[in-house]
Amino acid sequence: MDMWRLRNIGILLITILGLQTACAETPKDTSEPAVVIKQGGNSASPVRVIFIHGSPGSKEAYDDYLGHPALQFLDLVSVDRLGFGESGSEVETSLHRQAMAIVPLLENSDKQTFLVGHSLGGPIALQVALIKPEKVSGLLLIASAFDPVLEDPKWYNYLADTIVAKWVLPEDMNRSNEEMMVLESELEKLSEQDWQTLDMPIVLVHGEEDDIADPRNSVFAKQKLEGAELKMLPDEGHFVLWQNVPVLVNEIKALIGN
Repeated sequence: MDMWRLRNIGILLITILGLQTACAETPKDTSEPAVVIKQGGNSASPVRVIFIHGSPGSKEAYDDYLGHPALQFLDLVSVDRLGFGESGSEVETSLHRQAMAIVPLLENSDKQTFLVGHSLGGPIALQVALIKPEKVSGLLLIASAFDPVLEDPKWYNYLADTIVAKWVLPEDMNRSNEEMMVLESELEKLSEQDWQTLDMPIVLVHGEEDDIADPRNSVFAKQKLEGAELKMLPDEGHFVLWQNVPVLVNEIKALIGN
């Protein structure tokens, strides 16, 4: 989600809107998007970990993990989701289509594969597992959004959805906001699927102080994933992925050990 940047410039946008400046929306690149990955660790390892970033984001979001000494025995793969980084400039708001773009990384491999998703990467990782449960050995879902009730568009999302705001905001934030505007309905589609079919180890990690993805999202997921383990981290917020790397490295190692 990473929507704090939108809130921080909300007042500026309101001022600009007040001027009622007439602006044209920036044309989008219509080139065909392609999934691009960044690798680390040991490519010959029989165990692969695929990292899926949030919104906005890129494969570089996991650089601390791709280069972490404790994970170098693993085949580490970080993904540029459709519409971000090098994976095309056309936004893709469908969680299912985002997941389908990642599925070939599993289908074309006989490795034991674990998925790590942060923020919006969490429900996408879950969707990948629902599509190909036989190819996923475990899930680590960090500070993620799952409950449609909690993920309705906020005031700053509506503000960022205006023509003037789209002109002012960086392109990655525009794409991110397009995802946020339909996230509620996308999560409804996800929640309608049978999560109980997943029998691989699943760990939900959420900071108790997360003010971007409400911690109740992971509580919601735990209720639908009875076998999952829920870990609420005190004094941690939405950016625990970068602010407490050692804890999450240990979670990755423990998940693989299970």
